[in-house]
Amino acid sequence: MMNKRLILLLLIFLLGGCNERDKETQDNLKDSEECTNNWAICMVNPEMNFNLLNSTPVKVAILDSGINYELDELKDYVVKRFNTTDNSSTTIPVNEHGTMIASIVAATNKGNTKIGLNESVQLYDVQVLNNDAKGQVENTVTGINWAIEQDVDIINISYGFSNDIPSFKKAIKTASDKGIIIVAATGNTIGLSTDFPAKYPDVLSISAIDNEMDIFSYAGKGKVDYVAPGVNVPVLNMQGEIEYQSGTSFAAAYATGVISLFKSQTINEDVIQYLQENSIELGSKNTYGQGLIQFREEY
Repeated sequence: MMNKRLILLLLIFLLGGCNERDKETQDNLKDSEECTNNWAICMVNPEMNFNLLNSTPVKVAILDSGINYELDELKDYVVKRFNTTDNSSTTIPVNEHGTMIASIVAATNKGNTKIGLNESVQLYDVQVLNNDAKGQVENTVTGINWAIEQDVDIINISYGFSNDIPSFKKAIKTASDKGIIIVAATGNTIGLSTDFPAKYPDVLSISAIDNEMDIFSYAGKGKVDYVAPGVNVPVLNMQGEIEYQSGTSFAAAYATGVISLFKSQTINEDVIQYLQENSIELGSKNTYGQGLIQFREEY
């Protein structure tokens, strides 16, 4: 049986039109230092387009446990903060999770390792989780409503809840009706279900795969739209050091990064159509959704 990684490279080659440019792209991909140090970033950005011309800033709200905005790698990206626990503009990163998620969305680096994706994002740090990276639905609803008021382009929710709460569903629909893309993790539910809000139809539900494109063993199944890297991927912790983490949370962050790259180039284009045309089918819909999400710059 053909190795999945070989299938991926073959599909990328075929989708690109089988010309010399694609052969050069694959040679660069194989030999690049970025891919050696971070397989995940190369899987979602096979053409390795990071320094995009004429990029438009994309506003991304990260609802999480707070971002360490004082890190050198993130301080230029965090433009506004909101703490839902006291309705203030003072956020305190009480858990590593929010900083790690932000490090994937923004174009962060550590030494020779490229961690994150988009240098044109503006991060809106929305603190909704506590020091155990858990929270109340009410705080998330408050955070969504605040993000709507800020007119953000994307909301990233790298966590979830097991129950369907009417106020939560209403906030999600309101954001979607405003044209905001909502990205959420399926949840690490050992394949039993998909968490909310990922389960809502207005949300892009993201599950996690490893470097062989096999599904993460703890990943939620059911309502899955796409998959992205989320097993043993490098992230930055609150001290600015590299850690390797696994979970659908990090896959959602990669998906948000890919979508933000697309929106930074083509603000008025259809994101859903773009994702459908640039994903690679990997398996059953309830496990892999429509496949691996990717950014491929249009020429």
